[in-house]
Amino acid sequence: MTKKAVATLLPVLFFLSLTGTATAQYVFTTPTPTPTPRPRPSPPAAAPNPGPAPCPTVAVQAVPGQPVRDGQRVNFVANINGGDPKVVPTIVWNTSAGSVTQGNNTRRIEVDTTGAGSTNEREVRADVWVGGYAPECLLQASGVARIIAPAAKFGEFGVVDDKTFKTNVDALASFMSQSPDYLYVIAYAGKSSERGFAYNWLKRIRESLVTAGVAPTRVRAMDGGFREEPLFDFWTVPPGSEPPRPTPTVKRNEIVYPRTPPTKRP
Repeated sequence: MTKKAVATLLPVLFFLSLTGTATAQYVFTTPTPTPTPRPRPSPPAAAPNPGPAPCPTVAVQAVPGQPVRDGQRVNFVANINGGDPKVVPTIVWNTSAGSVTQGNNTRRIEVDTTGAGSTNEREVRADVWVGGYAPECLLQASGVARIIAPAAKFGEFGVVDDKTFKTNVDALASFMSQSPDYLYVIAYAGKSSERGFAYNWLKRIRESLVTAGVAPTRVRAMDGGFREEPLFDFWTVPPGSEPPRPTPTVKRNEIVYPRTPPTKRP
């Protein structure tokens, strides 16, 4: 066979191998997909630690809230808010004046204010300490009740000479310049005093105090009636306090005024 014939025959044989006599089989396999990794489930979260309960707040309130007169009763209430509800608190009270009459070691106390008006502050301060909670809870609070002081006697004098009178008035005016109180002057006429004695002296005393610097609205004058001898009584009276009451010792119907000698005609 010539080279030319071989070259022509080779393509024919290749074609026949694809279509006929010698059939070749090819197996195509589908590749197995790579599995997608799944995240491992997280362990359940632990319950948060509640930790210590917060400290409560403490406040003290005076009841009633307005000022009370010396000797009246006033209540103080400790308001405790928040904190561990399981705690039964321990309560200790202390007062700056007066005395606790009931309720000590409880949330509400009653205080007798007798004597509190005589202090410089004219108040009752109630301090409370609350315990039983966590050591870091330092619980203390205070409340204040204003006290109206009672009227207090400043002094007295009788009929005196002009120099002594001025000395007494100046001492009164100096005291009143440092005091917020009113000044009450009670004049008592004597059994042998002339008519209009109390009125004339009260006018003189009041005018002298105003001249010495005391405001007229702070001076109150009262005719006290009669005593054995003339007397002038001075009281300091705080705003809201009960004014003093006159204490005469001679009844008015027992007084016989001295007769005024007749005026001689020229």
